[in-house]
Amino acid sequence: MEPPPALHVVCPALQTPFQGIPPVVDLVTSFLIPRTIDRAVYCRLHRVLAIYESSRPYTVDAMDGSAAAGLLELVQLLHANRSEGCSPAAFIGAAANRHFHVLEWLYEHYPEVANPAQELVVAAQHNRIEALSFLLPKVTREQVEPALEAAAANGHVAVLENLLRRPYSMERSLLAAAENGRAQVVQFLLERGHTDRYQLVNPALIKAAEGGHCNVVELLVDKSDEYTLSDVLITAAADGRGAVVELLMRSGQLGKLHIARALEKAAEFDQCNVVKLLLEGLAGEEETSHLSGGVTIAQAVKCIVNWAFLAAVDQGRVNVVKLLIDTYSDRMSDALITASSNSQLEVLEFLLEYCQGSHRRCDDFDQSITEIAETAASTRSMEMAELLVAKCDTLSTGGALKIAVDNDDLDMLGLLVVKSNAVSIQEAVVSAAATNRVQILEFLLERCNAVTIEHALIRVASVGNSTVSRLLLGKCDPGAHARIFDNAASHGLDDLVQVLLDKMSTHSIRCALISAAMNGHADVVKVLMDKSDSTGITCAFEMAAIRGRVGVVELLRSRCDASSISFAASAGDANVIHLLRNKRARRE
Repeated sequence: MEPPPALHVVCPALQTPFQGIPPVVDLVTSFLIPRTIDRAVYCRLHRVLAIYESSRPYTVDAMDGSAAAGLLELVQLLHANRSEGCSPAAFIGAAANRHFHVLEWLYEHYPEVANPAQELVVAAQHNRIEALSFLLPKVTREQVEPALEAAAANGHVAVLENLLRRPYSMERSLLAAAENGRAQVVQFLLERGHTDRYQLVNPALIKAAEGGHCNVVELLVDKSDEYTLSDVLITAAADGRGAVVELLMRSGQLGKLHIARALEKAAEFDQCNVVKLLLEGLAGEEETSHLSGGVTIAQAVKCIVNWAFLAAVDQGRVNVVKLLIDTYSDRMSDALITASSNSQLEVLEFLLEYCQGSHRRCDDFDQSITEIAETAASTRSMEMAELLVAKCDTLSTGGALKIAVDNDDLDMLGLLVVKSNAVSIQEAVVSAAATNRVQILEFLLERCNAVTIEHALIRVASVGNSTVSRLLLGKCDPGAHARIFDNAASHGLDDLVQVLLDKMSTHSIRCALISAAMNGHADVVKVLMDKSDSTGITCAFEMAAIRGRVGVVELLRSRCDASSISFAASAGDANVIHLLRNKRARRE
């Protein structure tokens, strides 16, 4: 045979680099020629045959295509003049395309190639009654069931009527009809009594629901059991098949506990329209009957809804959160903390607005805000911090500022300090001072009021950081030095007392001495006693005696007169009385 000329369609179909390479064009042509010749035969393309017929032999596709097209004369011509014959595809094509006369002829001349079981399935699939009647005697009982399934899947009731001359298992047929939404077939099978059992109906109901075939679901719902209906409802809810959900709820066979479980699954998959439907199903009077363990159905429903809500918060499904929030009956703080812990900022914003709007501001709202602020600082989430500042009038930032100090996070500090209370700022100042973060300390001091600086000074001085104490003291108003001096004395801060001592009046020193004595700070008393007047020493001695400050009493006793000592011995603490009496006895 001569090599065929290249097909005209080959060159344009190739990529540009290959179009000018003859061996490539010839190779592609050689792959296409057999199919081209066969198709030219049954499409009667005589010009194509004239060019290419001599280059390649026919294949069985020539007769197969002719049979599928119903060209009996051409099939007979090929049979008479060619030796290729046909394949089972010729029988299937004739059966599928209503060419019964071709099918009969093929069985007469090529019976060894036939596959009656497969042909029966194709005839059933395409509603070919005449071919069915011809093929049915040629198959076994077991080979009929696939044809029944094909007819059911395609909705051909007439085919089923022709095939069901003997009893057959209809499980697969019912499943096929339900899966493809063939309500007429399902109705036909139900009327014939093939599907009265749960084990047949339940799988069919599941398939119909999965496909959203409400007309089929409606036929089967009354014939199924409660457990299957519940499973179907849950699956339909998860897949967002609202029409199926509505139909199942309308059937009246499912209680609120089933609906709640379906709602949980719909919420999990963010099926908002279905969630709305299911919430409507949960409305109305609560079911008060008890489950095992003494829990009522109403309580169980609330628990499930709460779980669904918190899961939506956790996963950031804000639309579901908005739908469920009014039915959520647990602590709102749990939702706030969950949203912040998982950085679900859109949900967190909605929850903050909801709580701030006095819809349901929880008792521990402020504590929740504190935890969220600390989370924002720990994770360096400026977005979360900005959200808190925007949505909250005041912030109890708790340890958030301290965390930002430890992280050297000036941006976070600058954002949170604007709305932080004095206690939080004070904690941050002390933390910065304790760790010698001078830049952060100065940054904070610029944003502190006088009272906060004073409190921070006392706390910093108490840990012995004299350098930072002097820095803080320099930020204080000189008019507040007397108050700071007295506070330092009452807290036993002798270094700070010494720094301020030369600037204090006699009255301030007297008051500071009394404060130190009352609180038992002997070191401060030592610093002040030489600068105080006798009145201050006497008052300090007597107050120390009353408070039982033995060390201070012993320190000041030598500077007091007999009347003061006598008063202390009578009005003082038992330990003080014991001390003074022993002193007197030794002196005598």
